[in-house]
Amino acid sequence: MPEEKNESSAVELSREEFAAIQNQVAALTQQLAIAQSIAAKAQQRTEEMTNLVNRLQADFDNYRKRTNENSKKLKDEGMIEVIERLIPLLDTMRQGIAIINDEKVAEGLKMVYKQFNEMLSSFGVTEIQALGEQFDPNLHNAVMQVKVKDSEHVNVIVEVFNKGYRMGDRIIRHSVVKVGK
Repeated sequence: MPEEKNESSAVELSREEFAAIQNQVAALTQQLAIAQSIAAKAQQRTEEMTNLVNRLQADFDNYRKRTNENSKKLKDEGMIEVIERLIPLLDTMRQGIAIINDEKVAEGLKMVYKQFNEMLSSFGVTEIQALGEQFDPNLHNAVMQVKVKDSEHVNVIVEVFNKGYRMGDRIIRHSVVKVGK
């Protein structure tokens, strides 16, 4: 009989152990649920932070592009302002070359004039073609008209008083011209 008592106490111990294990499992399940909730909140926070970082990166890229565009625009504006002030010097040199009688002085001035034009070309400044071209108010400024015999020459530029210049698509100075009518 003593063996039977051992078996029943072993069964009772097993039931107690089972109840303890069930309590431990319940506690662990509760802890797991809490841990999963914390992990889900951490995952959500991570996604929020990732989205924030992505938005900030995009905003910074846009800022950088805007800043670069503004910087280029300001540089171009400054260059155009300087060129606008230098172009009358070209006119003066061209007039000087025409009236100087001393051939050596005229040659020296022609060299300076040529270098000046090359420098402007290096900045992308080009002369607006005018003589013999159709009048275009976007490129030319007509200050005089002259009657022409040939109807083909109506609205055609017959004389250029001041050359016009452009830098890319931007007109720096319109050509000042005489047009046939």
